Amino acid sequence: MLRNAAVRVPADSWDNASCCEGWSARQVAGHATWVLNTITAGATNQPKPGPQDEAEIAGADPAATVCHAVDGCLAALDQAGALDVEYDSLFGEMKMDDFLGSIFPDPLAHAWDLADAAGIAHGIDASMAQSAMATLEPASDSLRAPGMLADIVETNSADAVDQMIAFTGRTSVRS
Repeated sequence: MLRNAAVRVPADSWDNASCCEGWSARQVAGHATWVLNTITAGATNQPKPGPQDEAEIAGADPAATVCHAVDGCLAALDQAGALDVEYDSLFGEMKMDDFLGSIFPDPLAHAWDLADAAGIAHGIDASMAQSAMATLEPASDSLRAPGMLADIVETNSADAVDQMIAFTGRTSVRS
C-alpha cells in the first residue's frame, strides 16, 4: 500500500500538508522510509539508522525513495532466518516476525496519510483495515504514548478504513 500511494502522489503535492501535525507528505514519506530502513537493518543485523530529518530522508524524489526502501526491506526479510532475528524494537526485544505483525498498521496508515495529503484514493481495502484494527485495538493504551498515536477521533462511519484512520487519531486535511 505504501509504495502504491507513493508512486501516485503528483510531483507537485509532496510539500502539501499531511494530517500528521507539522509534517508534509514529503516528511511522511521520509518517516516511513526511515521505519523501513530500520527494519531492514534489524533483519540483516546491521546498525539501525539514527534520527534524521524526514524531508532529507525523502529527498528530491520521495516516491523513488519509498520504493527503494520497500524493495530493500522486502529483500532483507526474504533472506533465510530474517524473521527469526531477535529485534530490539520500540516494543522491546522480540522476533522480527512478531515485530512485523505488530507494526504493519504503521505503513498502512502512512499510505493513507500520503493519499490524503495528495488528494488521491488511498487504495486500502476493508479487510486490510480490519486486520490492522485487530492488531491495534488490544494495544490501544500502550500506543497512546508520546510520539505514537494521537487520541481516537470519533467517527460515525461504518467504513473499515475510516474506523482504522479514526482509531489512529487521524483527521483528513481534506475535511
